[in-house]
Amino acid sequence: MKQQETSLEAFQVIGIKTRTSNSEEMNGSGKIPALWGKLYSEQILSKIPGRLDQDVVAIYHDYESDANAPYSLVIGARVAPGSKPPPGMELISIPSEKYFHLTTRQGEMPGIVVEAWKHIWDLAAKSELNRKYSYDIEVYGERATNPKAAEADIFIALK
Repeated sequence: MKQQETSLEAFQVIGIKTRTSNSEEMNGSGKIPALWGKLYSEQILSKIPGRLDQDVVAIYHDYESDANAPYSLVIGARVAPGSKPPPGMELISIPSEKYFHLTTRQGEMPGIVVEAWKHIWDLAAKSELNRKYSYDIEVYGERATNPKAAEADIFIALK
C-alpha cells in the first residue's frame, strides 16, 4: 500500500445515503453492502446529473465521535457546482482539507478495501494517524474497474 499526506480541493458529490456504524457492519447487520448493491442494481450512477468523471466516490461523514460511533455514508459521483440531487439522493459538499492518502494494493474487491481500513484503524490506534472524523473518502477510478485486480484510493481527513 502506498501512503502519503496530501490536500484535496473542495468538491461536491451526489449519491445515495445510509447511516451505520462499524459495529453494525462487523456483526452481520451492516448496511454498506446493500447500499453498494442498490447503487448498481438501480443504475444510480446514470441518474446523477452533472457528473464530472466516471469515478465512484464514497464519502464517510457526519461522525458522532470516532470510528466506534455511528456515521453516514454517501456513495455516488463528483458533480459540477450547482448540480441538484434527484429525489432519493443527497448532495454533499466536501471542503478543502488535509488528508492521509492511501492507495490499496492491487487485488480482489472488497477485500483490498477492508484490508486498507484495518491498516488505517491500526495506525489510528497507535496514534500514528491523527484523524479528524469529518470526511473520509474512497475513490474508485479506472484502476478499480476489474473486481479481481482492483486498486482504490482512500483519503482520511487529518487534524
